[in-house]
Amino acid sequence: MQFDPTNKVVKLCAEGMQMEAEGKTDEAHKLFQQAWDIAENDFEAFTAAHYLARNQKDPNDVLKWNLEALNRANAITDEDTKGHYPSLYLNVGKSYETLNNVKEANNYYQFAADYSDFLPPGKYGDMIRTGISEGLKRTGTTKFNNDILDSLINKWCEKKELRPLSLILPAYISNLGTENDLNKLVSALSYLSATRCLDAGDQGIVDGLVIELSNKN
Repeated sequence: MQFDPTNKVVKLCAEGMQMEAEGKTDEAHKLFQQAWDIAENDFEAFTAAHYLARNQKDPNDVLKWNLEALNRANAITDEDTKGHYPSLYLNVGKSYETLNNVKEANNYYQFAADYSDFLPPGKYGDMIRTGISEGLKRTGTTKFNNDILDSLINKWCEKKELRPLSLILPAYISNLGTENDLNKLVSALSYLSATRCLDAGDQGIVDGLVIELSNKN
């Protein structure tokens, strides 16, 4: 499911995003609504609904349009759609959480986590994974936990040891307990170990974590 920048609905949504960036929310809403009104297929309706959800003032309307976007995505048979599901489920989960429906919020955060392996590598994927992880924690589920690593990170935070934190936190915060996420964390820990920037005690703990977490794969 490739976004065509020349598509009329995509163009209207892009114009709406520009209006949002300029603080012109009413103008943005009109453009997103126009995109919805002229949508001719599920892809166009999915795109317009996604942006309409972002632009609602009533939390119930945000949920309505997030569910509409999800339903339209479900009707698209293109395999590329799977890459959008983590974000779609995350948005629905956040809508339910805003409406204090913690159980449904957690369900949708779980769905988002289940599809997280379809996220692309890079900042966008990390951002969505982090959002899912934080949503799960807020609603009572932790996908990954390691007390030894938690203690190390807390120690580094207290001492403001920025190098180990900068290497570990991206893989730690966005970890949803999947095999891919665990591999990323092991790689980050292995790289940290190889830098030899830690004192002897922390070095030994990190090396032990690499072995422990590698054996879980």
